[in-house]
Amino acid sequence: MATVYVAHDLRLDRRLALKVMHPSLAQDPTFVQRFINEAHSVAKLSHPNVVQVFDQGEDQGHVFLAMEYVPGRTLRDLLKARGRLSPHEALNVMASVLAALGAAHQAGMVHRDVKPENVLLTEDGRVKVADFGLARAVEQSNQGLTRTGTLMGTAAYLAPEQIEKGVADARSDVYAAGIMFYELLTGGQPHTGETPIAIAYQHVNEDVPRPSHFLPGLPPEVDALVTKATERDPRYRPSNAGQYLAKVLEVLHRLPARAPGGEAPLAPVAPTAATASVTAPQLIAGGAGPGTENATMVVDMNSAGLRDDGYDGDDYDDYPDDRDAPRRRGLLIGIGAAALALVLLLTGWWFLVGRFESVPDVVGQSPEAAREAILDEGLVYTLAEEPVYSDAEPGSVGRTDPGQGERLSPGDEVTVYVSQGPQNVTMPDLAGEDAANALAALEDLGFSPDNLEQVDVDDEDVPPGEVISTDPEAGAEADREGTVTVTVSRSISVPAVVGQEQGAARTALEELGLSVRVVEEESEDVDEGLVIRQSPDNGASVGANGEVTLTVSTGPPGVTIPDVVGMPVRDAEEELEDAGFDVNVERVLGGRVVSHQSHTGEAPEGTEITITATPGGIDFGDFEEDD
Repeated sequence: MATVYVAHDLRLDRRLALKVMHPSLAQDPTFVQRFINEAHSVAKLSHPNVVQVFDQGEDQGHVFLAMEYVPGRTLRDLLKARGRLSPHEALNVMASVLAALGAAHQAGMVHRDVKPENVLLTEDGRVKVADFGLARAVEQSNQGLTRTGTLMGTAAYLAPEQIEKGVADARSDVYAAGIMFYELLTGGQPHTGETPIAIAYQHVNEDVPRPSHFLPGLPPEVDALVTKATERDPRYRPSNAGQYLAKVLEVLHRLPARAPGGEAPLAPVAPTAATASVTAPQLIAGGAGPGTENATMVVDMNSAGLRDDGYDGDDYDDYPDDRDAPRRRGLLIGIGAAALALVLLLTGWWFLVGRFESVPDVVGQSPEAAREAILDEGLVYTLAEEPVYSDAEPGSVGRTDPGQGERLSPGDEVTVYVSQGPQNVTMPDLAGEDAANALAALEDLGFSPDNLEQVDVDDEDVPPGEVISTDPEAGAEADREGTVTVTVSRSISVPAVVGQEQGAARTALEELGLSVRVVEEESEDVDEGLVIRQSPDNGASVGANGEVTLTVSTGPPGVTIPDVVGMPVRDAEEELEDAGFDVNVERVLGGRVVSHQSHTGEAPEGTEITITATPGGIDFGDFEEDD
């Protein structure tokens, strides 16, 4: 579009950037006027992340823009030097870019050409966005460089609605910002091709892949930011940069702090040799030369079959030639008074009624069909950027301004608004549905995620995680711009208590509002009093007052202890040892017969049994046979 010079402001003694439009643009008065209007709008936009416009003017046929001089480099330079940015760095850059876009959107402006080339990085680390409104000024200039079925922009960042319908709004900027966010994270653009047409076709027909497909360790919430901004249907994107900025800041604040030294600072890049630049917007039917792959260009949608505006340049051959009109009027004058009266009558009809055209009824038709009907009436067709709520099918014409039947002069403008469906919809019955599925169903009906609120309550009659009710209730009319509350049965995640002492495990579960049942079981591996297992297992979800069964160890299984009282000591020792017990003998006065044993009943193997021997008899086993 222009050549940029470093200039010196003699009046205020400061350096500034002077953007001088190319002569092919400056020669068209329509473009110059639109460019002046855009410059005035941007000049009113004061924001620390927006490159400030100081002045605008024309000198000897040169249309120029005096702007803030930003020493540093572009975001594209940084990507070329670094390859890609870490999630923290990318989020910080996006936050500044979205802040600038958000200020513009609040002021009713749309950038229409968001890309790394238009993001400047100062030497002290600040981020500034440049070139607001220039693409729109060129595209709307109608100065011969563009024609019906073409649009101005950078193919890699065009939103599907720009390609299909030629409309752009704040959501189109959000889409381009999402593509740029993807590029900062991965180092590459999601859609590539040999020509701008091939790239535009992918935007319309293919979803942007998740960055984690190439970066497996990427946090899922960062993935979701890219996916949400690059939805092909603009209804499911954040409605403006301000909403998208809020989501970016939320994720940025939730991400764990980066490790010291884990990310290199955004250090300035050494100046490189100047690359080839685009001398003027150009119609592209094939590829561009080296260094122009991300330049702002005119893209021809008709050549790819992506747009069909129904225009035929040969239609003008069908219009009658009025060069013989004076001769015909002379013949009429010669007819006489009767003919003169007829002429006067027709003339009066023309000025009072005949010269007006009625706005046709195009509500419910496709924008393309509406365009043909309006042009057939001799009126000018304009497609509004903002959709409207309407009873017409989404994507068809919702209303026109002026409305149907209004009388206009030929050449007057009719603005067509595309329907996004009715504002009020009937609430579905979601009771008993899984909470995640219910919220997804509401989003499919056109509700913004920001307007959906989930409330968890304790309900023993409804399984945990299922929907209890909605507000508005099922069957009621719900405003798609209003808030919908989904009440869900609360679910409690069962903690792990295996290996804990029975009392501690019971306390931990009961504090969560769960009831506990204890079952005892012998175990050779788990000490007595410790939990062997639990049911449900840890991580399972249960409702309030749900029951958890704990199986507690009673220790190893018991062995019957033989009764050895009255037996000779040697026989008693042998019987106890054969049963698996350790034996400790205590003798009283050299006793030989067992008069007492320390354990009876059952005891685990290896238990020490103490027997007491008294001189109550002679243990002949103590003597040798010869004795």
